Amino acid sequence: MPTVRDAALDVMRRHDLTTVFANPGSTEVPFLVGLPGDIRFVLALHEGSVVGAATGYALAREAPALVLLHTTAGLGNAVGALATARVNRAPLVVLVGQQDRRHLVQEPFLAGDLEQLAGDHPVRTETPPRAQDVPGAIARAAHAARTLRGPALVVVPMDDWAQPAEEVPLPAPDALRLPGSADPEAVAEVAALLHEASAPALVVGAGADDPGTWHALTRLAERFDAPVWQ
Repeated sequence: MPTVRDAALDVMRRHDLTTVFANPGSTEVPFLVGLPGDIRFVLALHEGSVVGAATGYALAREAPALVLLHTTAGLGNAVGALATARVNRAPLVVLVGQQDRRHLVQEPFLAGDLEQLAGDHPVRTETPPRAQDVPGAIARAAHAARTLRGPALVVVPMDDWAQPAEEVPLPAPDALRLPGSADPEAVAEVAALLHEASAPALVVGAGADDPGTWHALTRLAERFDAPVWQ
């Protein structure tokens, strides 16, 4: 019978999350033992480097990258890099190990309130209520990372991976179709404001950091001879 890990790996393949950036610890061992040959593992020696490498990979390919972090200590070390990933609008799916679900009531060593540890930096944080909910949570995290442009966290107790998976439809969309252009009326309104402005200026954020947007902003700034503040 397929395990939760088998189902999660299928979700990872579906969302092109087959490169894993990690500095793993004990709570990640059940996921990592005997990884299939199509899963590429990238090891770094500090969680800041793990998230930094995944951030660069995600931005370069314009698609989510997968990060695997070690419970409280690993996630704590990664918070600064996760904050940077959020500011840079890097889509990351972040799996965070947790102690065995059966032991959590005893507050064992390395367990913790992981959902709160990263603060407001993640675009989504979820601890699946059952082991069988892990694959769906990963799929939802992939969509959140892609659409909200930031790190989406899934906390997974270490014993979940070996549990039997459910043969039910995945509780997440297979694909999302997003609009590729702005509302024409809104564009016309902004164009009219710019046309009437005597000294327009552009204030540009991290969301403009891709070639297409940068080219369009350059043309706009040159047309209106406008200064650009970033």
